[in-house]
Amino acid sequence: MPPKAGDVAADRFCTAEGIVIFEGKPHKEKVLYGNLLWDGALALCRFFASEWSPAVAGKSALELGAGTGVVGLTLGHLGAAPVCITDSEKELLPLMEQNIQANSLGSCTIARRLDWGDETSYMHEKPDLLVAADVLYEGDGSLFARAVAGHLGMRSEAYVANHHNPKKCEATLGFLRAVLQKGMEVQRLEDAEGFALGCLQSRSGFRDARFVSLGREVEAALRSVRDARFRERDLSPMKHIQIFRLTWRRTSSL
Repeated sequence: MPPKAGDVAADRFCTAEGIVIFEGKPHKEKVLYGNLLWDGALALCRFFASEWSPAVAGKSALELGAGTGVVGLTLGHLGAAPVCITDSEKELLPLMEQNIQANSLGSCTIARRLDWGDETSYMHEKPDLLVAADVLYEGDGSLFARAVAGHLGMRSEAYVANHHNPKKCEATLGFLRAVLQKGMEVQRLEDAEGFALGCLQSRSGFRDARFVSLGREVEAALRSVRDARFRERDLSPMKHIQIFRLTWRRTSSL
């Protein structure tokens, strides 16, 4: 039985993938965005549970800016191991621990603090899968870019989902500029007509899904992201989700 919310969590939810998640109570002294479930995280969970997902079982996984830990827990539920869910906010660790216990995933999942700006807190082992969702909402994205670069191995893949507001996307564009300049290949999940896929309200789900490269020309790539097209045009920006796959570019030796 999942633990009662008690002093740690307020509301209990069950995702479409069968993951039990407790959201946190409001903090008395500061805003904790990670206390809540966000559409970007739920969209990434749905992607990993779909037929379009890469193989997950048996792979190690790290979630950055995990908040409730829903993405990492979904990966653990799908067979990834070991899984580490992390956040810089120490107040979120009890919530992540509670959600691990609620899903009986303690044998393969741990929670720990990881501060993107403090490289001494980084993991020593690079995971097979690096995931993050709805972490780009303020700042210039540079700290997140540093954390991704610090944990992405040459054989690793990173999957990042984020809501999209074309009038306020400085953090997303700053992050993408940084990782492209570092030498990463960035692809976006699209359908056959070039519409970004990730919206939870989509009737077609991930039908005809494919990852399409943003290319190496940085400014053109950023324009493509800023001007992203969504089939569900009337939804709020918080529900327009773009999903990106990042890998290091492999240069061939002569």
